[in-house]
Amino acid sequence: MPTFSVDGGFWYSIPPHLRKDVHIGSILRVPLGGRRVRGYVIGLDPEREGKLKEILGVSGDEPVFDVDLLHALGWAANHYVAPMAVLLDKAAPPTLPGKLTPIESAPVAAWAGDGSPIEKFVIAAVSGKRRPVTSYVVHWADADWPKMLAPVAASLRGGLVLVPTVREAEEIFAALKEAYPARAVLIPDGNSSEVTAAWERANSGPAIVVGTPRAAYWTVRDLAVAFVFEEGRRAMKDRQTPTVHVRDLMRTRSRVEGFGLVFVGPTPSVELIAAGAEIIQPQRPWGLVEVVDRRDDPPGSGFLSERALGALRSVAARGESAFVFTHMRAGDASTRCVACRALRLCARCGSNIGRNAECRRCGAPAGDCRQCGGSSFESMGTIPSRLVKEIASRVGPGQVGEAGEDALITVGTERDLAGLSGLTMAVAVDPDALIHGQNYRSSEEALRILARLVGSVGRSRGYRTMLQTSDPGSGLISALRRGQPIPYLEEVLARRARDGFPPASEMMAIEARGVPPATVTSALRELAVGMVMGPVEANDRHRWLLQGDLQQVKQGLRKTLQKLRDGGATIRVDADPIDL
Repeated sequence: MPTFSVDGGFWYSIPPHLRKDVHIGSILRVPLGGRRVRGYVIGLDPEREGKLKEILGVSGDEPVFDVDLLHALGWAANHYVAPMAVLLDKAAPPTLPGKLTPIESAPVAAWAGDGSPIEKFVIAAVSGKRRPVTSYVVHWADADWPKMLAPVAASLRGGLVLVPTVREAEEIFAALKEAYPARAVLIPDGNSSEVTAAWERANSGPAIVVGTPRAAYWTVRDLAVAFVFEEGRRAMKDRQTPTVHVRDLMRTRSRVEGFGLVFVGPTPSVELIAAGAEIIQPQRPWGLVEVVDRRDDPPGSGFLSERALGALRSVAARGESAFVFTHMRAGDASTRCVACRALRLCARCGSNIGRNAECRRCGAPAGDCRQCGGSSFESMGTIPSRLVKEIASRVGPGQVGEAGEDALITVGTERDLAGLSGLTMAVAVDPDALIHGQNYRSSEEALRILARLVGSVGRSRGYRTMLQTSDPGSGLISALRRGQPIPYLEEVLARRARDGFPPASEMMAIEARGVPPATVTSALRELAVGMVMGPVEANDRHRWLLQGDLQQVKQGLRKTLQKLRDGGATIRVDADPIDL
């Protein structure tokens, strides 16, 4: 039941004929308040006395979690201020599991090892040795999944690979299936029975499981090592309450359950660096990056510089592939100075002012361009279809199309980067607007997105990514050009600590509707003195931000939220919010 009022659980007696069937993690049918409801066993006590109601029956043939996973889910319920029952539901497959039939599997012939740090890590994890959480800095196209998981396949233990999207899961699964056909298991994007069948296979014998974030809550038989791919992506954090982040849940599980944990991707999050993750960067994580300075381009020169257009013409003439990246699919409110092409930024806090009369972040009044003093600005709306028309008129018709179309030059946004690889060239149209976004995480997210883009280009001679910018001296642009993301992220971490932003402090957003804002404000300020900001109105609801040391606040917040919900309010809790 999705309510805090049942978090402590209820004791029941087990009739003699069911005692052999009840374990931690078993799903039961129990009486509660005149109803028959589903329940999960979270504790057993053979010595407990007193008159208790009996359970009505056992549902399913197998427990869906064990004691260790239960402890990790308990941490998540506390950290994300979520009813425990909601987390337990996520640990269970969508339909009741059947009796597991053990699958006997012989070890796979070992891959010829290369003695790399990542191979040593996985070998140690398979042998049961504790290793620190590790970040493997590599682009997805360079990540050799069969090779990385070879020590797991050569044993009789389990492995887990978590990725943001189904498409990426299917690509990684295909590679593992070819290498280890008897071990690879895909959590499908199918009906409930297919997903449950995959859960059963993952717990019936040695398996290497590939899935999206839902699998972060699941047990995997004798799990030796888990890989989490691009943990900084937004898809790795639930949008709805509870707003669990895969990174933090898996870190907790690794600590409690003892399996090895590797985060894979070209840019780790600053939270991962702050947690002391061991960094493995075997080589430059991407190819050549060319910086195109647009400060001297004349007004009205279009989205693409002559230099970028010339390079695209050459690529098309050779029949090779290129990708043009824009960070916005719909119209963008950003503006640029017609004199020096600099993005319109607030002189006080440095955020993107766009067409607003004042800065949306700090309220500073709009003024002249902070770089050259110019006062005339032009709209920089970036829509893929407009880019297609511009490229077609300058490069040639029939050569360009939007992502998904059959063309040598394609135009797309972040959602089109999944699986993109082997390009001859890529162009980032306006990375400055991405870097100087409204959010305190904008620069980190810009680095992550642009690293995905530059990593999609091949490493052959002449292959490159072109970054069009009016700020070529930016630390982020330099990090991309040098292929060294970690020093820049360490600078971001230091800046966050100086400004009091996560991970140096905790943040939590509370959204409410169906209740007077003053009621929520009063309740929150009584609970978290000096830590509450807001409310601000957001669409049909109001939003508050709590910041500081929230450990003690979270305990009291459960009762406060339950009282508001019982009164008819709709409350959303966003622990560790990405967007502010």
